[in-house]
Amino acid sequence: MREVARKAPPVLLFVLVLFLAGSAVLGAAEADRKLRVRFMDSEGGPIPKAEVGGFHCRNLSDEPIPVRTYVHDGYATVVLPDQPVQVCALLRVPDFGEVVICADGKGKGYSEPGTVDFVKEAAGTRLLRVRSALKQAKSEGVRMPKGFQGKLVAAERQSSYRCLAIALAAGEELALARARHRIEKMNGPRKGFLFGCNAMGHPSRGPDYDRRFRELFNFGTPNLYLSHYAPTETTRDYARTDAETEWLLSMGMAAKPCPPFYLAGGVTPEWLKNRPYSEVQRIAHDLVKEVCARYAGRGEFCEIVNEAHDYSNSLRLKPEDLTDLAGVCSRAAREGDPKVKRIINCCHLWGEYVGESSATYPNRRSPYAYLRDCVKAGVGFEIVGLQMYYPEYDLLEIDRLLDRYAGLGKPIHITEMGCSSAPGLDPNAQRKRASAGWHGPWTEEMQADWVEGIYTICYSKPYIKAISWWDLADAVSFWPYGGLLRGDLSPKPAYLRLQSLLQEWGFEGRPAVPGE
Repeated sequence: MREVARKAPPVLLFVLVLFLAGSAVLGAAEADRKLRVRFMDSEGGPIPKAEVGGFHCRNLSDEPIPVRTYVHDGYATVVLPDQPVQVCALLRVPDFGEVVICADGKGKGYSEPGTVDFVKEAAGTRLLRVRSALKQAKSEGVRMPKGFQGKLVAAERQSSYRCLAIALAAGEELALARARHRIEKMNGPRKGFLFGCNAMGHPSRGPDYDRRFRELFNFGTPNLYLSHYAPTETTRDYARTDAETEWLLSMGMAAKPCPPFYLAGGVTPEWLKNRPYSEVQRIAHDLVKEVCARYAGRGEFCEIVNEAHDYSNSLRLKPEDLTDLAGVCSRAAREGDPKVKRIINCCHLWGEYVGESSATYPNRRSPYAYLRDCVKAGVGFEIVGLQMYYPEYDLLEIDRLLDRYAGLGKPIHITEMGCSSAPGLDPNAQRKRASAGWHGPWTEEMQADWVEGIYTICYSKPYIKAISWWDLADAVSFWPYGGLLRGDLSPKPAYLRLQSLLQEWGFEGRPAVPGE
């Protein structure tokens, strides 16, 4: 620094002094706005930084917000913004599993500097959320087991971790009790409900695969990735999509050839890259119109855009352009097929990535914010599509999330869903490593438990009209060990559990195909 001062001209020196003085002021101001979040294990020792996953902040409406955070061994610091925040992280909770938990300062958030014990605060937050859900359940006429409320009271006298584990389990028990109560009140099976799966294993897996598919599903999604059907700007190859669509239709099933315009890096063809946005608009319009016209009368639905909330954005479009692009694709779909039901499909539903700094995407939006912007902009679409690859969230938090998206006022399709049946690496899957262990290391029985829980919750909600698993069998799966069938096509417990649920809900042998 002295060397710079000696050689710098007077004007430059003056500017440098002002800069350093301003930096010092900003640094002091930032220090005055810091919240220290302590991460201690059940023995009272500091939790290593590597064991604190996905630390981020949300506002009190559960919307993720970009906040400067720094995670260290045993604690994290948050530079508090100008609104109250809740803090969230993926942690291993003894006697429950590894899930994302949140602390919201008894519903008031954190807006003042200080130090908080994350697990203790998260236990309090969870108890409040369970009690709120219990109040709703009682108003609905749900009967909880005797002693349920006493269990919550007793939890408060336990250690922070024990209290949190009890509250997490109680929340899941309550979410399932409410869902089962709603299903019991239904007058028989839900007519027209779609139980689906992607059709990408047909016909290569043979007749046993086809038979297993027919036993569980009445709805399928054929492959329609942009780089496959439009490898060049003027070349088209619909052979695979046509074959999968016709297979589904031959069994009377509903079909959704999707997605016609998807900008993930792995499926965006080279010929589309480095185009000005005006050309992207034209190309998107023409492709979506072409696809919808081709499958008019055969494909009932169209995902007009997929994961376009600043996540799958290989063309690096601005947020306002992504909203506009949804409108372009919406109009094109209607031109191609006046009867098609248009879906805007989203992933990473909690939007944690919004809190991560990104020089490439500085103004990121959560899926919820993106959908809200599409609604405000008048984008025409009939259905919200949600991907549910989130076994690192517990069932009560999933239940809360679904109700939040329902507030957009649109029917919902669970367009993709999956979880693992074994821990570790799956060399045959597209995504190689299993995610956090919901109730411990993944097993086939735990996968079955998650399938039963998530299908029960989703089927019970009137605004959810379809659920699609992704994929049916291992060895051709996206999610690691994510099939309902093993690689040899023998059924896992999850397959049998779902089959039993369908029978319990009044479907005779298999769900009715559309129109039955």
